[in-house]
Amino acid sequence: MLRMIRLTFALASCSLLAAACGPSITSVEHFRHPESGGIKRAAFEMECPEDQLQVTDLGGWTIGVTGCGKKAVFKLATGAGWVNNTATEEQATKK
Repeated sequence: MLRMIRLTFALASCSLLAAACGPSITSVEHFRHPESGGIKRAAFEMECPEDQLQVTDLGGWTIGVTGCGKKAVFKLATGAGWVNNTATEEQATKK
């Protein structure tokens, strides 16, 4: 009986671990996923249709987006989603 309980516990533990460590999603896939809001936000902020945006993984859940002659950097912020992390020209020239 004890052996059966241990076996059941071991199988349940393995199932939980497999589910928790399932297939991982890349930052680019997450950014492009409709529920993340990343690609929609980029299209809106850059005034460029989604299908014209090129997305590049810059590492550390940071995405580079180019399209329509513009480029921007988006960062995944906990609790806020994908946020534009690009300084405007005005901010870049202020000292």
